[in-house]
Amino acid sequence: MLEPIRQVAGDGKREKIAAVALQDYFKGWKLYPTPRFFFTDFHITLLHGNGRENYIGDLEIKWLKTDSSRAAIFPFNKLQQIMISPPYTDTDYSYHRICFRYSDGIAMIPAREIAHLEPTFHTRWDTKERDLVVFVNAADYPQYWHNLVINE
Repeated sequence: MLEPIRQVAGDGKREKIAAVALQDYFKGWKLYPTPRFFFTDFHITLLHGNGRENYIGDLEIKWLKTDSSRAAIFPFNKLQQIMISPPYTDTDYSYHRICFRYSDGIAMIPAREIAHLEPTFHTRWDTKERDLVVFVNAADYPQYWHNLVINE
C-alpha cells in the first residue's frame, strides 16, 4: 500500500530558493509550483518570446545536506510516479528532471536516466521506516553535473 505524500512544516522553503537559482541559471526556464501533494515540485516551461512558452516537463528538487561524494537516496515510488506521467519523448528537451542539490553543486538528472536503478529496502535513520529507494551517485552522471551552489 502506498502512503500519501507527506507535507511537513516548512516544506517548500528550500524548493523556492532552488527554483529562483535554477531559473537564473537555466536561461529561458520558468518554473510553476505544483499543487499541494503533487508528486513533483514544479512544472517547467521554456520561454520563446512574445509571451509564448512550452511545457517541457516536471522538476523534483531533492535538497541534500552533503557534498556530491555521498549517494543520494531517492524514493522509488516517487520515481515510478514521475516515470509514468507524460511527457515521454515529445522533443529532445521535454522530459522530467530530478535536481539533486548538493553543498558543492547540482546534478540535474533526467528521471529516465535513473529509472533502471534497482530499488532496495532502506531504513530511515530518523523514523525507522522501511522504504524502497534507489541510490544515486552524482559521479555516475558527470554529464548532468553543474557547478551551481545553492545555499539557504
